[in-house]
Amino acid sequence: MCPVILLAWLVGVSDSVHGAGMPESLGVSTERPVLSGIRFRQSLSQRVSVSWTNTSTDRLRQHSIRHITRRVQELWRVSILLDRRIDPSSEMEVRASNRPVREVLGLLAEPLGGGISVVGNTLYMGPTQDARVLRTLVHLRNEELKLSVEGRSGASRIARLGRKSTVRFDDLTSPREVLAEIARRWKLEIHSVDRIPHDLWAGSQWPRATATEALSLVLIQYGLTFEWTARGQGVRIIEFDRPVSLVGRYRARGGKVSGAISLVRHELPGVSFEPAGSGEVGVRGTWEDLQVARALIERGRRPAGSVASPRYPPLSRRRFTLRVARARAADVMKQLEQTGIRFEYDSKSLKSAGVRFDQRVTLDVREVAAGVFFEKLFGPLGLSVEIDGLTVRLGVREC
Repeated sequence: MCPVILLAWLVGVSDSVHGAGMPESLGVSTERPVLSGIRFRQSLSQRVSVSWTNTSTDRLRQHSIRHITRRVQELWRVSILLDRRIDPSSEMEVRASNRPVREVLGLLAEPLGGGISVVGNTLYMGPTQDARVLRTLVHLRNEELKLSVEGRSGASRIARLGRKSTVRFDDLTSPREVLAEIARRWKLEIHSVDRIPHDLWAGSQWPRATATEALSLVLIQYGLTFEWTARGQGVRIIEFDRPVSLVGRYRARGGKVSGAISLVRHELPGVSFEPAGSGEVGVRGTWEDLQVARALIERGRRPAGSVASPRYPPLSRRRFTLRVARARAADVMKQLEQTGIRFEYDSKSLKSAGVRFDQRVTLDVREVAAGVFFEKLFGPLGLSVEIDGLTVRLGVREC
């Protein structure tokens, strides 16, 4: 019979965890190394039951997101990076029964307006919009590296940057110090480091990361990414345009294109479709979206271990009520993204037209249709709106 763990921590706090198939000594020592490779993935997929509830009125004895993520690391030996923008003192109450560890961690992130993303052997927990695109940014940087180098020396450089190494740092380490260690370890010259403000981070470790993964885990916390310079010998820190997406084209199972499109639209309501060859389906979305879309199109089912997205109704069936005064459009958009809405736009075109999402908007509507709502939100910014399912496409309005 598989052992079951029942732990009680902290006086005044109800805190219990049940896990199937875990060693009885798990969680006793904080010195045990975190997992990587297949064992890391197995730990994320194991089913557990947890109950973290605050019963004390003493704030020092209540659960915070920092406390829980550290205990999760000890229990299941998975590395968790808590984004600097997530308040580590946020109090948490979480209950889950017979759920995969990865889903439990997603439940932790949701009340904080956050999401999760697995990068290499580290689980990142941060703002939803950045968690959603982080793995896509890593993929794009890797593909750009292949294009920026050529020949035998280029292949050697790609192999060097792809070597896996564990990044560790203690409490009160600055992100510039972390970048300096990454530069030393992978022999990189990092430009524009002054774009990273002075900060002090809690200690962390990212097991067996590549150069691209380590850099991305640092920079995403400032809404930044990087571009390769000097044929992979250096990087320059830059902002990235939104939305961040990839395009995949996959052959439909049995040649049934329309059926495959219907299945993808049902399972992944936020993706859009692209032109493709005969018998193929073209899909635009994040890296995670494309992994699911490919399995749906080629095999007719979701890949093993994938988590279905929340079932949000299409915008045509929603009514909107909102009252804000001089709020930044970007902040309103972030809140709407929490309800499954996705915004698509050409950043360069909007910038050329002088459109900025940090502009202030005032809105007072009650129970209006999506078309009316988004017209009132984006019309004053000089934008046109096109609605497709859960996607809102924005363009510069013609005079």
